[in-house]
Amino acid sequence: MAPDPCTALVPARDFRTAKRRLAAVLGEGARGGLGRWMLGRVLEALEGAPGIGRVAVLSDAPEVLALAAARGAAGLPCPARDLNADLELGRAWARGRGARSLLVVPADLPFLRPADIERILAAGREGDGRGCAVLAPSPDGGTNGLLLRPAGALPFAFGPESFSRHWALAEERGLRVLRIESHGFGLDVDHPADLAALAESGAPLPAGLAGAART
Repeated sequence: MAPDPCTALVPARDFRTAKRRLAAVLGEGARGGLGRWMLGRVLEALEGAPGIGRVAVLSDAPEVLALAAARGAAGLPCPARDLNADLELGRAWARGRGARSLLVVPADLPFLRPADIERILAAGREGDGRGCAVLAPSPDGGTNGLLLRPAGALPFAFGPESFSRHWALAEERGLRVLRIESHGFGLDVDHPADLAALAESGAPLPAGLAGAART
């Protein structure tokens, strides 16, 4: 484990109700399978990153929390009514355990790898000693990765166009702000087109999902 390891927060929706924008191409069972598979991939990437000390999954769904526990992550029950409020609960949990830096990673990044995690952590260690925020943008203007050093460096502003809001908040607070892009942080799965790109990538989709993803 690296010195001053980072705590990762992974907000995750109920597998049964998440990804409703994919309902036109995937049934409820297939969407649930997709959600379980993607969360597993994200947790695997975090487990393989030496700079990550603790991982917490934030959810209101017992199945999600059980999967987190089975993978050695903490499962934090959250209301799941407001993502930013849930993340504040996660931040309080992390800071109560001495976290000095925090990484927020969505649960739907199927190409995330330990190298992507280490890259964003390394960016956060560089600089002149000021606090920093390192952001990985999503294709639609959101934030697919947010590293904060220190852990309370700025408030969370997830939602539409969150990348620009996080960037502005960081500049207002005099933080060093960096943008990184990588394949692992670049593809989330929210729309049928994202699912098609995932299917065409050759990713090892779980049995029963590969065919559905191509319909």
